[in-house]
Amino acid sequence: MVATSFRTVTAVILWLTVLHCVASAEEPVRVVGTVSPLSDIVRKIGGRHVVVSTVLAPGVYPSEYVFREGNLGRMKGTELVIRIGEGGDPWSDRLIAAAGPGAMIINAARREDLAVVSRFAGSREPGVAGSSIPQLYVWLDPRIVRDRIAPAILQALIEMRPSWAADFRSNSRRFFFELSRMDNEAGALLAQMPPKPFMAQTGAWSFFFHRYGLMPVEVIEPDEKAEISAERMSRMIARGRLAGVRLIFRNHRPPSRPLAQIAKRLDAAIMPLGVMGNEHPGMMGGTYLEMMQLNIRKLLVAFH
Repeated sequence: MVATSFRTVTAVILWLTVLHCVASAEEPVRVVGTVSPLSDIVRKIGGRHVVVSTVLAPGVYPSEYVFREGNLGRMKGTELVIRIGEGGDPWSDRLIAAAGPGAMIINAARREDLAVVSRFAGSREPGVAGSSIPQLYVWLDPRIVRDRIAPAILQALIEMRPSWAADFRSNSRRFFFELSRMDNEAGALLAQMPPKPFMAQTGAWSFFFHRYGLMPVEVIEPDEKAEISAERMSRMIARGRLAGVRLIFRNHRPPSRPLAQIAKRLDAAIMPLGVMGNEHPGMMGGTYLEMMQLNIRKLLVAFH
């Protein structure tokens, strides 16, 4: 009886040891993200079991992508590609082709997200088009990350490395609670703030504004490559004065000339918000969650 029990325990220990060795022998999942925030979300769930590289450096926008032959070579052996999708990073198709047919693809954006871009990212003036590449920066809505993007990543990683499923699920649960806490606190605090009219430099923060019930009086540069006429600038300034705008959100770069002129004429403060990762000194080396938390703090200060 004792001998049988000992043999059983020994067999279980040997089986667990073999299982651990098999899991340890597996290579980390090789992942390529097109933009820094999506890459960082994969790291949150994959932990030490993923090796993630990113096509665009933090602070670089999809419309600024410059093709390099080395990017194609880097795709070889890639098992998972996470991209914006739906035209948000159209150059990614070529990179995916270089990865080969075995690579899994996650599109962060969906077709219905284009409606949010259309509502928020365009100018309030008829006939002024938005950006030629839709600004589908869906990660700026923490609930989209929590309820759509993170579960898709979790499922893909488990399919590719089922022996590490417990680690992936544990990381995912922790990330879920972090996102939920941040979203709940931001929603409650912003709901207490009195409405304050503002303008936005671009439509980059459409999903952020949409989630928290904010609407810019005007998007100054719906297409960053298009010139702004003197007539249109005058109309924007008139609308800003009528609405009482004293706040303009911009990206991390120095304010463009039209933006600076409008801010001066309206006597408006210019507040930078993060979009593509650690663009600002306050978030250098920061994660996706840190970028979002800094954005929320800046919003609360601006609307106070």
